Amino acid sequence: MLPLLLLFATPAFAAPSDPTRYRACLEMAPKDPARALQMAYGWRIEGGGVAAQHCLAVAQMHARHHDAALKSYDAAGQASEAARDGQAIALWRQAADAALIAQRPDQAVHFLTRALGKPGGLEVSPRAEADLLVLRAQALVEDDKPDAAMADLARATEIAPDGFTPWLLRATLARRSGDLVAAESALLKAAALAPESPDVELEAGNIAAAKGETDLARQAWEAAAADGPDTPAGAAASAALGRMGLSPQKPLTDAMLPATPR
Repeated sequence: MLPLLLLFATPAFAAPSDPTRYRACLEMAPKDPARALQMAYGWRIEGGGVAAQHCLAVAQMHARHHDAALKSYDAAGQASEAARDGQAIALWRQAADAALIAQRPDQAVHFLTRALGKPGGLEVSPRAEADLLVLRAQALVEDDKPDAAMADLARATEIAPDGFTPWLLRATLARRSGDLVAAESALLKAAALAPESPDVELEAGNIAAAKGETDLARQAWEAAAADGPDTPAGAAASAALGRMGLSPQKPLTDAMLPATPR
């Protein structure tokens, strides 16, 4: 999960009514949430519109007032749709990120459904729509709705077949449901797009392990650990090897090679 500062530091609006005040409010939120709350409340009362409502939501998130923040995001999104200011999709997407941080996947699904409904007549590119579908699928998995999640991933790969992430997630979700044939098929698509990805190698090992192919699982996990030692996939692969009583094989160095006879 991204830190709050990264999620909310970038303004969602290209041209708010008071850009200086808006930027000051957003920059204050991670540094002094209480003061940012005061700024946002005052600005909203003065008629600051969607930008003031958005900044209030950001400040509430930084203050860890999660329930209030999600209500503020909902109000900001609806106000943006009504104003037809062109920013509703960005707001709903950010609201979904906030909901996931707040561990409310059901709310994230709601916000993303609003974003995918082309609010205010907005259009999105196939890749952008696929990204929203992938995020909603992840929220649906957290909300224990794997079938709906798979439907979103299938739609994402249909409209943007060159996207790596939805194919990988399809493989993972199919494996978890026990459909190893579908899992392998989806993984092959992901591997074709990113053949040396530690994430692909990790999932290849997971699928092999699910099939009882221990040697193939070990080889795939070792590759993931070697190719991504500082990545979550590499760490997960190393952990899987540890559970097998193994450790990632280290490449030979000159110091490890036997002395050459003279």
